[in-house]
Parts: sequence; structure tokens; C-alpha cells
Amino acid sequence: MTDTKLVTAKVTVRELVPALVDDYISFFDGVYHDDPWLNTKDNPWWGICYCGFYDDPRTEQERNKVPNAQVENRKQRGEYIQSGKAHGLLAYLDGRVVGWVNAGPRADYLNLRGLVDDPVENDSVGSILCFVISEPHRSKGIATALLAATCAKFQLDGLKTAEAYPRTKPPEGPYNTPWNHANYRGSLEMYRKAGFVMHKQLERHAIFRKQL
Repeated sequence: MTDTKLVTAKVTVRELVPALVDDYISFFDGVYHDDPWLNTKDNPWWGICYCGFYDDPRTEQERNKVPNAQVENRKQRGEYIQSGKAHGLLAYLDGRVVGWVNAGPRADYLNLRGLVDDPVENDSVGSILCFVISEPHRSKGIATALLAATCAKFQLDGLKTAEAYPRTKPPEGPYNTPWNHANYRGSLEMYRKAGFVMHKQLERHAIFRKQL
């Protein structure tokens, strides 16, 4: 699946492939420069990730302590995408990327950091990890379009279950994340509307599943 049109004729969802690495990096560069919340000037903790967190075997503390972490993570993420190992979908509007979802086979992620507790099921499960939508395009159905395309992609890949990890309590740590931004894994309401049901409640998040 490379060009699935959703929501309107102007919105296109594309699978992340090595040829789209420049689109991906440019999207995050723009978010980290301009976004009222995710910009690196006001929020350096978030502005170093490039959504490579779950593909990185290092701890969060190790990632944050690397000199020039944003530059290093940007380079590392670009190389990982070019290797063909990264998973996810990009949403385009009028030819520009306006959204992203990090989603792929659960077994392919290097470090799910406590999101799941039943790894024996990895082979049949697709994980939906993070949504990033550019600020002018939020609350306009972009994440919902990405979620629908993700479930369709999982089916094409032969996965049996789509799995998501929405927060049910505010995050802890040094970030002081507002609740509306803490839902970067997707909201409970969005998943319920898409036919997901709760599989398990953990300490600060739930595991939601949809059979495909």
C-alpha cells in the first residue's frame, strides 16, 4: 500500500519507504522548529526524538545524554529509514506531509519500553505507537485517516490483530506534558470509534485491540 486516499481527495496516506526519507525528516524538522509545543527551543525533551524511540535499544536517559542529541537522532533515524527497517505511514495534504503514525509488526520493534507484557504474541500483532500531526491540521481527521490506513496495511501484511496503547493517566517524569499532548499514542475515543476494545489495563495506559 503506497497511496491510499482517505477523508478528502486532497489527503493521501503513503507507506514510509526509503525514497520518502527526505519528506519524513523535513516534516519533523518543521514540527521541531515551528510547533507551539514540540519545538526544541521550548521543549528540548521532545525535540530530539524523530520518532525513533521504539526502534532504539538505548534507554531514554542514554538517548538524552548524547552530545548534540537532536543532530545524532536525526541522522540515526534517517539511516534507519533508508535501511528499510522503519515502519509507519505519512499523511499528505496538497503534496506536503501533515501527519505521521509509527505503526508496524510488533516483533520488528527493538524496544517497546513496557507497553506490552505478552511478547509470545508478537508474530501476529501490529503495534500502533505514535501519531504526530502538524499543529494547523489537528482535529481535522488526519489521525483517524492514518489509523484506518494502518489497519488496512496490517491486513495486507497478514497480521491478525491491531494493537494500540492509549494513555489513561497523565505521564510522569520531567516533561510537564499537557494532557492534550500526552495523547500522542492516540485517544481512547478515536480507538473506540474505530472498533478497538480494551484488552488490558496497565498502570498508566491501556492495551486496545482490534481483530482484523
